[in-house]
Amino acid sequence: MKSNQKLFTTQTRHLFSEEYRRMICEHYLNGNSSKEEIRAQFDIKGKSSLLYWLRKFGYVESNYKPNQELPFMAKSKKETSKSLEKENEDLKLQLEMYKRMISIAEKEFKISIVKKSDTK
Repeated sequence: MKSNQKLFTTQTRHLFSEEYRRMICEHYLNGNSSKEEIRAQFDIKGKSSLLYWLRKFGYVESNYKPNQELPFMAKSKKETSKSLEKENEDLKLQLEMYKRMISIAEKEFKISIVKKSDTK
């Protein structure tokens, strides 16, 4: 390991030149060493640094695409707004149905179902 290729910024963080990072990646890909062994051998502090370098330099394919929509993301704000309005309307109708059912039950069975606001 050549010490002149490594630049020290602080005692805990190292900045490696691109050439040096590529050499580390190739050493990992050509050897039988694990990522942890490479980290220890080259004094790499970050746990994901080696993987980041492998992806950055094209040694490993990344499944992540920056503008990729995740399944839980809405297609558009208009669609989200429309679906929320529909859900809101459905809930209003459901509430009205429950109120009518309670009112009918109170009349037919002559019992008080709805709690009055002034009672404890």
